[in-house]
Amino acid sequence: MEFVSLDKKQTEADKGKKRKINLFGTENFRSWMLYFTPGDGTDMHYHASPETFLVIEGKASVKGIKGDERIIEKNEIVFFPAKDYYQITNVGTAPLVLFGNRSEAFGGPHVTVEKDKG
Repeated sequence: MEFVSLDKKQTEADKGKKRKINLFGTENFRSWMLYFTPGDGTDMHYHASPETFLVIEGKASVKGIKGDERIIEKNEIVFFPAKDYYQITNVGTAPLVLFGNRSEAFGGPHVTVEKDKG
């Protein structure tokens, strides 16, 4: 068994200005924490495996490739099927903290719109 305090990891991210902190990983599973300052976020992309994000703190815009958008906040979870394009952006005035997990090892493919068309 392994244990992690998300409160401690959030403090670590804030002090170290880290956007991503890896938490647990095996050859077929990984979990991590994302810490975005207001306005920061991801590019439009997808992964080869399904994934989820739980909002720990803050407010996020989640956009799909077709322009669909939804705002998610603390204690809400979003699920992305494999190869489902998305973009997450902090639209709040405080840090956005997300807990994510995906069914693949760290280092799996991150496919952006530009890479997919190229």
